[in-house]
Amino acid sequence: MRKPVAALFAGLAVATIPTAAWAGAGAVEGVAPVAVAAPVAVAAPPAVAAPAPAVPAISDDDPALTYVQAGQVVTITRKAAPVATVKLASADYSAHGAKVKLTVSAARPFVVDPAMFTLYDAKGWENDPRQTKPVRFGTGTGSLTLTFTGTPARPEALGWVPKDGEEAVAVWERG
Repeated sequence: MRKPVAALFAGLAVATIPTAAWAGAGAVEGVAPVAVAAPVAVAAPPAVAAPAPAVPAISDDDPALTYVQAGQVVTITRKAAPVATVKLASADYSAHGAKVKLTVSAARPFVVDPAMFTLYDAKGWENDPRQTKPVRFGTGTGSLTLTFTGTPARPEALGWVPKDGEEAVAVWERG
C-alpha cells in the first residue's frame, strides 16, 4: 500500500522541526525552514446581557385603576401609584361632529381604548369615535386624536367610560 507523496513530505517536515530546534541551527540542510506559530489565545465572545423583560401595559379598563378628574386633566393611579394623566388638549366642534385631541403622559405603559370615549349631543345621543383600535402608550408623553362624525344633533360633551357598564370617569363639556 502506497502513501500519498504529500503525506510523506508533511511527516518529514514535522519530524525535522524539533531536530532543528534542538540542534540550535537556524536551518537543516535540504529542508526548508518552517515557521511555527505560537498558540493564539482566542478571546471569548463578550457576554450579552439579556434585555430586561418589558413592563406589561396597564389597560384603561383595569378594575384596580382609580380615576380623578380636575378640570381638563384626569389622573389615573393603581394602588396609589401613578399610571398616567390624560388631558383634553383641544376640541374642535362642528354642527354634526368633533375632532378631539388628548395628551397622555404615562408613568408606565398604558393602553387607552378609543371605543370607550363617547360624544354626547344636544338630543341625548351617544356617538362613537371612528377610531376603535386600542392605543398603547409607552412611558412618556403621546397624543390621541379622536374623530366623531355624523352626530344627529349639536355635540355638547365628551365622556370617557373605560369600565364598561359603569359611569363615566371623565366628562369634558363644550365650552
